[in-house]
Amino acid sequence: MSGSPVSVSSQEEYMVEAITNKRVKNGRTEYEVKWQGYSDNEKTWEPIENLQSVMTYVLDFEQSLKQKQVQEVGEGNYDDGDSADEILQIRKDNDGQNLLFQVSWKQKNNRAPKVSWINQNTLKMHNPEILIDYLLKKIKWPNNK
Repeated sequence: MSGSPVSVSSQEEYMVEAITNKRVKNGRTEYEVKWQGYSDNEKTWEPIENLQSVMTYVLDFEQSLKQKQVQEVGEGNYDDGDSADEILQIRKDNDGQNLLFQVSWKQKNNRAPKVSWINQNTLKMHNPEILIDYLLKKIKWPNNK
């Protein structure tokens, strides 16, 4: 994709080479922009309003985030007859909207991988009991005397 112009002031126009990252700062989504003809250490964080003329770059970047998340997370091995055995870790997804659970697997035929990340909805649908067990272990119960 060739660079597209972005006006960042009334006088200057820069060409976008790529969108390289995303963050939410003070409740506002910003994208890290690599500018054509500038080095990596001259990238800037831009709010979406500044990127309206190059939305294809933003959309391509968002699509790549989703593909990366699917590759990284996967959906476990439920289709192969396996079931999640234990929750090892929890973290938020790239958007910070959903929880991801790293689980170990009870495998039907001793196949790899034995550990993978799955999203909260998949875990709730297939193995709600390990989610409940995990959460109950995390609760600090008052001492009964």
